Amino acid sequence: MPNTETQGTNADSLSLDHLRAFIAVVETGRQTRAARRLRVTQATISRYLKRVEEHFGGGLFEAGTSDRLSTRGLMVEQSVRAVVAELSRTRERLAVDGPVLRIGFIRPMRPLVEKALRSQKALRSQGQVLSIPKFDVRLLELSAEEQAGALGRRELDIAISYSTPEFVARDDIDASLVTEEPFALVIPARAWVHGKPSIASLRSLRHAYSPRRFSSQLAAAEAQWLCDNGLVPDRTIECELGSEILAYAGAGYGYGFLPALWSMGGHEGVVFVPVPEFSATAKIAAYSLKHVNPWVVQLREQLSKTARATLQQFRAGSRRSLP
Repeated sequence: MPNTETQGTNADSLSLDHLRAFIAVVETGRQTRAARRLRVTQATISRYLKRVEEHFGGGLFEAGTSDRLSTRGLMVEQSVRAVVAELSRTRERLAVDGPVLRIGFIRPMRPLVEKALRSQKALRSQGQVLSIPKFDVRLLELSAEEQAGALGRRELDIAISYSTPEFVARDDIDASLVTEEPFALVIPARAWVHGKPSIASLRSLRHAYSPRRFSSQLAAAEAQWLCDNGLVPDRTIECELGSEILAYAGAGYGYGFLPALWSMGGHEGVVFVPVPEFSATAKIAAYSLKHVNPWVVQLREQLSKTARATLQQFRAGSRRSLP
């Protein structure tokens, strides 16, 4: 007599192959393409997809299409991606002696992240860190938006980024403040004349700006500064990345504002000018998801503390990039 309990369990179960087949169909838009990607037959993909749809109680794609997910399909996709990412993350960690900690960071934070991790390693070698296991590190330079998405998909353990809306609006993450940065005016070196920025020199240059990447206050503060200094730029350039603003200034074609932290990079051909009257600031914090391992939270807090101390030392000591 058949074991009906076992049959029922098997009928309701999904394997990793089923989930990967579903994601492959979503990403390629066709079962034939998904089959080629996974190196299986189309019949296998069709069978796996049918099992996934049966498991979730209905069709996952809009009727008559093979590339547009239904409302049910969108909900399933989000959950399936999270499961596949978590399984991949676990496999990655088990492949080494210790866990793999994935840390995302924005470009100007790189020297601070490096220093914080070196300090952490030194403490461990001296036996001063007991509650954090030995771990490998994977460092990923990503934009704020990319980090927020990767953190939500569990593709990052810690994100170090500006406090953009992608982070602030979420209630599933915790944060440790690293710094609240003033902005500095970034100008070509030739526009630094007799110990101050030459406003006359700036009038012929492009105004390079990033409207929302660093701070919600930035656009208003920047507009006020331009007005106060009689600058009405004929040409403006909207920049996706802070490095683009640096590139325009370094090439002698433009000027703009960046968080003062960027001055730590020692960028050639530019001068970072403090602007005390500039009202906007940019917050930078270390983020992790709530309900993660306590040692990840502890490490996040230690990294932010070390980065903050390093930044204070930099400001108190040499300010080579700032006049």
